[in-house]
Amino acid sequence: MKRISVIVPFFNESEALEQLYSEIVEEIDQLPYSFEIIFVDDGSSDGSLEILRPLLITDSRVRLIRLRRNFGKSAALSVGFSSARGDCIVTMDADLQDKPSEMKKLLGKLSEGYDLVSGWKRVRHDPVTKRWPSKIFNYITSLLTGVPLHDINCGFKAYRSEVIEEIRVYGEMHRYIPVLASYRGFRVGEVVVTHRSRGFGVSKYGAGRFMGGFFDLITVIMLTRYNSKPLHVFGILGFLSFLSGVAIETYLGMGWIVGNPIGDRPLFFLGIVLLLIGVQFIFFGLLAEMIAYSSRKEREYSIQEFLDPTTVTDE
Repeated sequence: MKRISVIVPFFNESEALEQLYSEIVEEIDQLPYSFEIIFVDDGSSDGSLEILRPLLITDSRVRLIRLRRNFGKSAALSVGFSSARGDCIVTMDADLQDKPSEMKKLLGKLSEGYDLVSGWKRVRHDPVTKRWPSKIFNYITSLLTGVPLHDINCGFKAYRSEVIEEIRVYGEMHRYIPVLASYRGFRVGEVVVTHRSRGFGVSKYGAGRFMGGFFDLITVIMLTRYNSKPLHVFGILGFLSFLSGVAIETYLGMGWIVGNPIGDRPLFFLGIVLLLIGVQFIFFGLLAEMIAYSSRKEREYSIQEFLDPTTVTDE
């Protein structure tokens, strides 16, 4: 690692920016790397520009990117990633709940051979209404994706530049970057970091984000496990539905043979519906396969390095 890019997306956090900058500078001045600090203003309307403008003049390491309106954290991170010039990238929130002094832990773990290191706020200073939904969300995400992180949504992370070059972040997919990175074959780890109480402003995350996060989780699972084989998921659903319909109609048919009427039984219509749904799912899966095949652009593999006789030594 030679150069580190620190990316700080923010939205209406003017009260915290000056202190955050001071803490970041105090930390990076002690580390043996060159740094740049990229603040990404996601449409703030609270005078944040006036806070940061003097820093741009006095510190050449500071850069500011302003978005025209509030596009969301994924967009802000994506802009920061595309502008970063470091070999490694550190992201952190601007609300002072992440301690810049913990940055050395992330970078230390990264130097052990990891490609992405996520912070784990083991002790959280948030209301219980945020802590428990977060625990449930993290558990379900880890279970369904196979990525064993305790705090996948933590904004305090360190990446090698190769990771962000291969991963496209959009919508609200920023919380699933470790899953997308793991799918591409990158080595993902985590370290425990200190979490502070919010000193200024209010949280930008409400209960509605958890429902959106659930739908994003389904999207990530489809993109990682079934992106190149959608028939595997739709075919299984269709087959199970069709098989259930066949079983119901067979059962009713045997009763009809011995004289039991079936035309007015709700179970008869349920069987027909399951048969139709099963056929539709299978054909939908086939169409998805054809669309995936015809529109495939991104390579399905990630190359770590090329080796040939000129690059291999006996050491």
